[in-house]
Amino acid sequence: MSKNPCLVRVLLAIFITVSSPLAVADATTTWDVEDKLSGIASYFSDKMHGQRTANGERYDKTDLTAAHANLPFGTVLKVVNLDNNHSVYLRINSRTHQKNKRVLDVSKQAAKELGFLRAGLARVEVTILQLGDA
Repeated sequence: MSKNPCLVRVLLAIFITVSSPLAVADATTTWDVEDKLSGIASYFSDKMHGQRTANGERYDKTDLTAAHANLPFGTVLKVVNLDNNHSVYLRINSRTHQKNKRVLDVSKQAAKELGFLRAGLARVEVTILQLGDA
């Protein structure tokens, strides 16, 4: 039986990813109402309009929705832009990309209401108001 070095590297990469403390921490994070997060938010481009989100619904750029790495779908958040104090209430309906270091990706309408549509990014504080079921 010959050994396939490519297969060995792929299996090793999968093992390291699955056994990584960060992967475990993300999967086991527990959330409570009134927990606060802060960081950078961005918004979905227009080309995402009509595409399926992680929870199966279609993304609508005019809805007040957001993506987060692991908050349950349906979670309701209060998001405040720390640069202008504008706030909005959002519902989690999708997931951020694994490599994304931002706290949230929000809909275009949310970015507009938060006042960072032109800038593309904003420093935000996020408060969990109600946890979703998923």
